[in-house]
Amino acid sequence: MAKNKNHHLRKIKDIWYFESMVKGKRTKKALSESVTEARSLRDQYLKEILIYGDIQRNEDPSEDGPLFGELAQKWAKITSKRVKCSTFRGYKTAMNAYILNSFGNTPIAKIAYLDIEEFISELDCSAKRINNLLVPLRGVFKLAYKSGFVDQNIMSMVENRKIDKPQIKPLSIEEVDRFLENVSAFYKPFLEAAFFTGMRGGEMAALKWSNVDFDRKIIHVVETRVYGEEGRPKTTSSYRDIDMLPMVYSALKEQATRTRLKSKYVFLNIDDKPIDVETLRKNAWARGLKKAKIDYRPMIQTLHTFATMMISSGENLGWVQKMMGHSSLKMITDKYFSYIPNMTHKDGTRFVEEYEKKIGKFTPILHQERV
Repeated sequence: MAKNKNHHLRKIKDIWYFESMVKGKRTKKALSESVTEARSLRDQYLKEILIYGDIQRNEDPSEDGPLFGELAQKWAKITSKRVKCSTFRGYKTAMNAYILNSFGNTPIAKIAYLDIEEFISELDCSAKRINNLLVPLRGVFKLAYKSGFVDQNIMSMVENRKIDKPQIKPLSIEEVDRFLENVSAFYKPFLEAAFFTGMRGGEMAALKWSNVDFDRKIIHVVETRVYGEEGRPKTTSSYRDIDMLPMVYSALKEQATRTRLKSKYVFLNIDDKPIDVETLRKNAWARGLKKAKIDYRPMIQTLHTFATMMISSGENLGWVQKMMGHSSLKMITDKYFSYIPNMTHKDGTRFVEEYEKKIGKFTPILHQERV
């Protein structure tokens, strides 16, 4: 029978490992991608175990397995095929700007839980940004664990930071009207649609005339555009049909006279290219607020403004949910409860009004002396 040349060796992905029982415990060490080098290192380990009863400390960094940066490259190559381009761009930015500077040249097996927590504590970032950074970190360590490069996935112990609820600062109906009177006429149809549809900026940037049905007064939301890349909407519930309110119908009819014969896209910039939301924010949104003497707030407030205007006017919550593409009514009520006047009564007056309407005037029981 032929002798097994690879005894005590095991190949996982591209790396050969030494595996053996030492002092009653199973030992596993990464060796090399080369089977010849792996065999040589294995023979050295077996000799040390025979003479000293254990493997002697080896300062050769190859003993510790691949560097974090090496595995990060492999993870990036795999992940780029699985996520949207805009999502992967965020991962890449996080890696290059923050993570690789701290861990790139460190063997991944040498990175401890405390190292990660210290890294996070030194970041001058919001909690949301930190949580976004943790996503690619978790991805690399998950790959390392499944590949056998580490015995424990330390990222499973790292918790997300608590995120404060984003500030909701909608415009009133009067402020919306004043803003639209002062904003650049070129961008006015876009912003009218933003205020009165519940659409996100990326959804509007990707909107094509083929998805605008003037006869049925419906807008089909099927795409989004982020950083110049088009893809599927944010969530499954984001695929939806939006009812055109009269002001939206009018705005899109106006826009049709400008762009329908020029492009498949509804909204174009001054160079007749698909509109970029960030550029619009600088050139129209910020200037329009300033001219209308309205305090600045992020452009996402058009979404919140739509919600608060509709619900405070008594529109059905289910309809608002459908228009905005939220997956549940809870998302609507959790976000906008305090901005909805006809839902903020806390003294029972609404119930009393309904009771008296159906049952009759409520007569309070006067104090009677005890018999």
